[in-house]
Amino acid sequence: FLTLLVWCCYIFLFCFGSFCLTCGLYYLAEIIEEYTRLAGTVIRYTLYAVCGIHVLMLFFEDFPASHVIFGLLAHATYFLLLGLFPYIELSDPRFIASCVMALLDHCLWFRYFTLNYYDFGEILSFFVCCVWLIPFGFFISLSANENTLPTLGSDGTSLSNAARSTEKKSVNRLLSFFSFMRQQKAGLLPEVTGSNTVKMN
Repeated sequence: FLTLLVWCCYIFLFCFGSFCLTCGLYYLAEIIEEYTRLAGTVIRYTLYAVCGIHVLMLFFEDFPASHVIFGLLAHATYFLLLGLFPYIELSDPRFIASCVMALLDHCLWFRYFTLNYYDFGEILSFFVCCVWLIPFGFFISLSANENTLPTLGSDGTSLSNAARSTEKKSVNRLLSFFSFMRQQKAGLLPEVTGSNTVKMN
């Protein structure tokens, strides 16, 4: 019975953690939609910091230099996305190249850590700071693509191809999922408000 209780607690904690993570992602997406320029600045300086960490690892850690240099090249492709931010078009070659480099960088380091023993905390810290952080930031920033007005030039044309993609009503899958949660919340709030009004009357 105790074993069953432990598994029930694990399932509850997993569901609760997933719910908290979803709420956190939704909140971050809302902040980025409202403060796109600040989000771009944060991503830029975070890129500088991550690249600096890679350089320090060349001197103070025994990681393979080829792996570290490949990580730097992957983050160099992320810099190209800053020229599009926040109008990131999913079909843009720079976005596709960044996705490919992020996947290869992840696979490269995953293979290295499976062949060499490190503490789990060290592995998790490395992946969060040096592999996942910047791609995750750009993934969350996709929510600003459809909710920011494109800048127009003096001739009335858009300054970026991604701005034209907003006119084509491209679908943001991240916000589509979060909008479902917003609709569920909006459907529950009237019922609670209505019941409270009846009690007051």
